Amino acid sequence: MSLTEFLTEELSEFERKEKEQVEVIADTIEECLALASAHLGRKVHEIDYTVLKRGKKSLFFSEPFHIRASVIAEDALLDELSALDEHLTGGSGKLVSKELKELVAPKNKDGRLSVKIYKTGVFVTVHPPTGEGTHMTMADLSKRLSFRGVAGADPGLLAKILKEEKGQPILISNQKPKPGNDSSCNVEIAQENMRAFVTVFPARPGGRDLEVSDVVAALKGMGVAYGLKEDEIKKNLDEDVTSKPFIGAEGDFPVNGKNAEIKYYVRTEKKINFKEDQSGRVDYKDLDMIENVVVGQLLAEKIPAEKGKFGRNLFGMVLAAKDGSDTELKQGKGTILSEDKMRLTAEVNGQVLYAGGRLSVETVYRINGDVGVRTGNVTFLGSIIITGNVEDNYSVKAAGNIEIYGTVQKAIVEADGDIIVRQGVTGREEARIESTGGNIVAKFIQNATCVTEKDIIVQEGILHSHLMAGGKISCKGKRGQIVGGTIQAAQLIAAKIIGSPANPQTDLIVGNNPKILKQIGEYEAKKKEDQDKLDQLTKTMRTLRARKESDPASFSAENENQLQKLEAGTKKLEKRIQEKEKEIQTLTEYMDEQAASGRVSVEKTIFPGTSIRIRNAEFKLRHETKAKTFFEEENQVRSTNYEDPDEDKNDWRKKRGRGKSKN
Repeated sequence: MSLTEFLTEELSEFERKEKEQVEVIADTIEECLALASAHLGRKVHEIDYTVLKRGKKSLFFSEPFHIRASVIAEDALLDELSALDEHLTGGSGKLVSKELKELVAPKNKDGRLSVKIYKTGVFVTVHPPTGEGTHMTMADLSKRLSFRGVAGADPGLLAKILKEEKGQPILISNQKPKPGNDSSCNVEIAQENMRAFVTVFPARPGGRDLEVSDVVAALKGMGVAYGLKEDEIKKNLDEDVTSKPFIGAEGDFPVNGKNAEIKYYVRTEKKINFKEDQSGRVDYKDLDMIENVVVGQLLAEKIPAEKGKFGRNLFGMVLAAKDGSDTELKQGKGTILSEDKMRLTAEVNGQVLYAGGRLSVETVYRINGDVGVRTGNVTFLGSIIITGNVEDNYSVKAAGNIEIYGTVQKAIVEADGDIIVRQGVTGREEARIESTGGNIVAKFIQNATCVTEKDIIVQEGILHSHLMAGGKISCKGKRGQIVGGTIQAAQLIAAKIIGSPANPQTDLIVGNNPKILKQIGEYEAKKKEDQDKLDQLTKTMRTLRARKESDPASFSAENENQLQKLEAGTKKLEKRIQEKEKEIQTLTEYMDEQAASGRVSVEKTIFPGTSIRIRNAEFKLRHETKAKTFFEEENQVRSTNYEDPDEDKNDWRKKRGRGKSKN
């Protein structure tokens, strides 16, 4: 028979017994259930029953109980555990276990009694019922004493024992056991000398019952020297378990140690994980393909192997156990392995990768192809190289540099370092390129917004865009043309051609640093917030003062305390406003100082329609002008013959007197 056939047959037999019903007749409910348990092969507490005919008991006559018994369904058996789990653990499910079901006592259980004959006399134990179970009666006890061949017991003592139901053995007679009728037991060693099964055979009338020491002696007589289960033996003897084997001794099985394992705190497999916002919408551009880590972040740790636990059989023989096997926590590039080789941490910021059984952290993330549907949005704590384009409505963000071999379309590109777009930006009014600490370099920029604290360098053309640079903006390639839009730089705007014969509006602003402008804006917003609070407090304070002057008698101590708090609050706000004004003034002066050396340089032609503002001076060209450098002097925009903007600024200032003109 195959294993599958065996399991199928066993399962069918189990299901058959679970559905089977049996009718049992016995003197008590307890005896009925014991017989049903033996027949169905299940424990008593797993048996459900219906009383078909309740027995009658009297001193001289009795009728047996008649019940129909079946196996309780598994789900029903765990109902009580579920209720207990809900009450004790809030429904954690920890208590709802098939192994724990035996801990649930039946709600209604009849009382029980036992009569034991030992060398020292006859002992009676009466156990109380639970719930609505029935109590043991004198008839039950008399019948049991008669069955065991015990006579001459004191009726008053028996009545007292039945009433108290202490559940403890009480001596009722000094009657000695009848020789030849004693209980006996059989010991069987099984499971490769790991378990000893004891079967107790009941004593005949007047015979002696076995005690724990008798069973232990029988086990030792079979050579058992280890694992005696005296508590289990006592329990089965007390409950009169006869003709049914139970475990009297059990060895310790050897336990092999667990193998060492590596616990990873980062993903070792890349799976697409879509994220939902609060309204339940899914952003299909955010694929979460890159797992970024930071310096010092724990990537993995080794859980050491465990020692095996030796076993021992019933005869005391030691059984060997295997220790868990070791494994190596491998160190990859960009990681640090602790001295004890138990913890792996990130050495750099970047992308964590798993390959060849080891983790590494890469500071450069390379995308072969376009950023689009295949990649989703890209965010990386390092540098990014993209061999294709950044498609419409996607974003690329990096803590390092970003280099794009193709074009940037209607997309967002942000980096802390340099941003290089080899084929240019075609933004269609919605592209935004921003660097917080590097340069922006592109072949061309069209219909886009570009912001950086350093320089913007464009080879061919800047068309109808909004550019802001904390350094210079240069467009000096073969065509090198700036046409339309607003171009702002703190130091220099330089191009071969500015504007076009069509005279589009082109605004050039020198002296504005985007970082400083942002700081000034933040201070202005905070100043306005404080000013609004001050205005409100001042209004309330004036109302209180007017009330105090018009009706001092009704002005309470509480009102006075409130007025003092308002005065203190206004002084504090006034001080904060003054501090912010000072910060704004300092930043503005610094930006003006930078703008003092600012200039606009045109190597070939600048067309009408172009306006130039340097510091507080503004000039709008009305005529086509050739090869000029524009600067501010005495609150006016002036020009001089074109000077190469790449020369040292002190040199060109010394030479600018030659050929300068007032515009």
